[in-house]
Amino acid sequence: MVLTLGAEVPSTPADGLVNTIWVPAIEDIQKPTAEEINAGTDLSNYVTLGGWSCSPSQDSISDQRENSAQDYENPGRKKISGSSIEVIDNTNTEHSAQNVAVETLAEGTEGYFVRRYGKQTDADFAAGDTVNVYAVRVGMSAKMAIAANSVLRSKVNFSVRAPGWAENVKVA
Repeated sequence: MVLTLGAEVPSTPADGLVNTIWVPAIEDIQKPTAEEINAGTDLSNYVTLGGWSCSPSQDSISDQRENSAQDYENPGRKKISGSSIEVIDNTNTEHSAQNVAVETLAEGTEGYFVRRYGKQTDADFAAGDTVNVYAVRVGMSAKMAIAANSVLRSKVNFSVRAPGWAENVKVA
């Protein structure tokens, strides 16, 4: 498909169209199954707006040649930095029985975050859905600063571990 200059390109509002699922085990992050994901814990209602922080980047490999006045590059190692998730924290409140994110994301826990964009959050995951999968180890959590007109929140750090992450993969 070729877009004509000046053609209107539609956009989709993100509100209500992002899932964050905690999955204890996934056999192959390149081919997660709907069964694996649907057996996970839905943290979507606990993640604050803008609370997902995970920045993939890729280094460059210098490829200089003595017979050229130009420097070339090749794609290098990939990494993720700034990885954390900000969640509602109902510890010690009248809603403490509804504190699944804080309880699930205990320091040292290993598992997988699965993120899906573009479908209603109450829709089950199905074969053909496109998702991002991150194999992680949960780090420390910290209470967020209190501000006027805000809710109690915690920031939970995590590190990507082997086998890494897979973006834009199809659910099997």
